[in-house]
Amino acid sequence: DENGYRYYSTSQLETVLLIGKLKWYGFSLDEIAEVLKNPEDNTFILSRIREKEAGLREAAQHYQMLLSLLEKDISNLERGKHIMAYLEQIEVKLVETKPTPILSIRKKMNVRDSQKYMMELMTTVQEKGLTLTADPMSIFHDEVYDPENYDMEDAVAIREAEESTRILEGGLCVMSVLRGAYTELPSVYAKIREWIEEEGYTVSGAPYEIYQTDPSQVLPEENITEIYVPVKK
Repeated sequence: DENGYRYYSTSQLETVLLIGKLKWYGFSLDEIAEVLKNPEDNTFILSRIREKEAGLREAAQHYQMLLSLLEKDISNLERGKHIMAYLEQIEVKLVETKPTPILSIRKKMNVRDSQKYMMELMTTVQEKGLTLTADPMSIFHDEVYDPENYDMEDAVAIREAEESTRILEGGLCVMSVLRGAYTELPSVYAKIREWIEEEGYTVSGAPYEIYQTDPSQVLPEENITEIYVPVKK
């Protein structure tokens, strides 16, 4: 009471050390309290530690990607280039697409759940013996991007047309290819929008992306994504 210090008995030292370890791992006070309720439950503690490990690995990958982008910007700035000069290197072109049968799942979703729905579609393809004709895609039906509640349609293109499929309409599209992390997608869309306005076109349908690579199997900078925006004069 005199000095405000907190004292612990020898029997409490293990608990104190455990609290320190969990803080170091990034556990919140509520999460630490939950662990202290089950200090002898190894299975419970292991599950919480694995969750933190997954989060830290994701964060490490994110920061590694940021470092890579920073190094590119630093290199360009040192050579006298503007920090946004990379926009000039984004190639945009007009293409004609063909109608394509697709098997899809459309709903308001958290974009993080997209991979789960893609796996469901792949399972259906295998179970029904369907034939894939292109890489997986996502179609975006909302004009305003809300990552936690977004009207998305995950889809796979297949050869067979059946009751559970629909046709993705073909036609004129402005198209670009992103070779890099998904965080660079806004730059590509900005370049596409700029091209559409300058060339006198208007958007006529829902944009969609075709994923040539699996983000869980390649580094972010090795991702290849095709972006299509339907247009008309």
